[in-house]
Amino acid sequence: MKKWIDKTWAKVTAFCLLVVFTALSAAGGLGIAWLISEDAYADGGEALRKNIYADVCSPELGQAAFFLWLRSGGELVCRYSYGWAEEGSPAAIPAADLAGQFTREFVDRECSLCLYDMKGNLAMSNHTSVNSKYEQELFLYEGWDALRDDVPSYRLVCTLPASYTPSHLVLQETLLQWRYALIAIEVLCLAAWLFLLVFSLASAGHWQGHEGIHLTWFDKIPMDLWLAGILLLGLWREVKYIWNYLFEWYYLALLVPFFYLLLIAFATQCKAGTVLRGSAIAWVLRLLRRAVRWIVYVLRRIPLVWKTALGVAALLFFDLVCVMNGHDEEYLFVMLAVHLLAGLFLIYLAIGLRKLQKGGRALAAGNFDSPVDTRRLFGDFRRHGEELNAAQKGLQQAVAQQMRSERMKTELITNVSHDIKTPLTSIVNYVDLLKKTDITDPTALEYIDVLDRQSQRLRRLTEDLVDASKAASGAVPVSFSDTDVNVFLAQVLGEYRQRLTDCQLEPVLTTDENQPHIQADGKLLWRVLDNLLGNVCKYALPGTRVYLSSEVVGGQVLLTLKNISRYPLNISADELTERFVRGDASRSSEGSGLGLSIAMGLTKLQQGEFRLSVDGDLFKVQLIFPQIAE
Repeated sequence: MKKWIDKTWAKVTAFCLLVVFTALSAAGGLGIAWLISEDAYADGGEALRKNIYADVCSPELGQAAFFLWLRSGGELVCRYSYGWAEEGSPAAIPAADLAGQFTREFVDRECSLCLYDMKGNLAMSNHTSVNSKYEQELFLYEGWDALRDDVPSYRLVCTLPASYTPSHLVLQETLLQWRYALIAIEVLCLAAWLFLLVFSLASAGHWQGHEGIHLTWFDKIPMDLWLAGILLLGLWREVKYIWNYLFEWYYLALLVPFFYLLLIAFATQCKAGTVLRGSAIAWVLRLLRRAVRWIVYVLRRIPLVWKTALGVAALLFFDLVCVMNGHDEEYLFVMLAVHLLAGLFLIYLAIGLRKLQKGGRALAAGNFDSPVDTRRLFGDFRRHGEELNAAQKGLQQAVAQQMRSERMKTELITNVSHDIKTPLTSIVNYVDLLKKTDITDPTALEYIDVLDRQSQRLRRLTEDLVDASKAASGAVPVSFSDTDVNVFLAQVLGEYRQRLTDCQLEPVLTTDENQPHIQADGKLLWRVLDNLLGNVCKYALPGTRVYLSSEVVGGQVLLTLKNISRYPLNISADELTERFVRGDASRSSEGSGLGLSIAMGLTKLQQGEFRLSVDGDLFKVQLIFPQIAE
């Protein structure tokens, strides 16, 4: 069978034979069902034959009884012929003439019709019957009175002769004779029908010249359209008559190939896996899905303001329609329900907006561990919440990366500084030893002086690197205490007065009369001012003044240092606070470029603010701390 499975002629032959065997199986099944219902297999068909002959005799007896009633003037009536009296009063004729007319009327009948009185005497007949095959009788009554008393007057007998074989009984007789063989024929027809059906289903989708399952245009017809066709075919006639038409040959002739094609298409689509995907309903759903996606795509790109305006316009239009039909209470009820839903929707939006506000505040406060819950948000609110979470995550990663970088730099600088200190200490010690030896060569003494100066500079640079790294990373311990700003500035200026005088600089101290106090670490604050005044001694223009002042502004204490630079300040204030940055003209000096960076870091550790500004050659630094009560 495999070699025929993709042959077109085999499929067509199977279809034709399937139609034939379907018809034979249906006919045989109906015949067997009819024989079983008539108990033909139980009694050999005797009861069926009697029923068939009774159906033949009953019309003959009825016609003879009606004839006798009509010709007797209504004197001979049948119990089942009450309705005859409604057709008028027939005219009576003599009995002798009645017998002759009865004979002439029914002389051409195959059956024998005889009328007997209650004594068994023959009153009239059409002809004499012998070798009776079947006999059936009907009682007649003489007059309406006798009918009411239920006393029969005559007996009308219909007799079928032994040779009686009408043409319309040939089929029944044939079925009775072949009733057992009919079962075997039915089994063979059903087996052939089942084989042809299996072959048709197995060959569905296989076509010569195509590998695997090939769908033709016929196989691509959606299965739900097939089902709709069956529904329309079932409703071809009125529903109350459908079962009658199911047994009409042309209706069956239309159903058999239709169901065959339906099975073939269904089998092919099952093999190809397109029963659901290829249905018209699935196609409509896919179309609706695309339409919904397109609508969502358009709505998502409409700004939120326009979405709100469209929603308000739709609600106003709905209100207008309800007001125009305000006389109807149903419209008012619907309007109230819509407004209630709109109010609940606005409350829902307000809750979502509140979540976004909390997320924004947490992000602004630097709290990166509280993302916005977007599970119950939708649309622009959900996207905004996801963007806040993405920004929060990005900032958290950036901060973590920055901290990791700072920690790595601090560790690197600390480790390198530690590694440098060991050989540097040896160099410094040996330079000291050389200075203590008796060396008279001027050139050698000059070399020893250079080594001493550069080693001391390298030691200061190493210490500054460590201090800058600690200040930037916050690794420096801070001990806050109440500090009198005016007293502290006076002490610092006293320490630096002689050095400033040597640099030809005139210090000017201006203090606030309110004696401001701040919370600061005295050692760290001294280091800040030490770095600032050290820079002043290195870079300030000789013959100028250095201003150092304190004042209270808005609950904050400002410590200000101003001087005139010796060299042009050709870089910005932000660049000056970066590490290893100095003015271009000062690169030949001995500074490390870390003083301002260390000062700014130490100021931040004390909860202060470090401000640096440059105006031409004017160099200005402000240290800002919160004022505390005395």
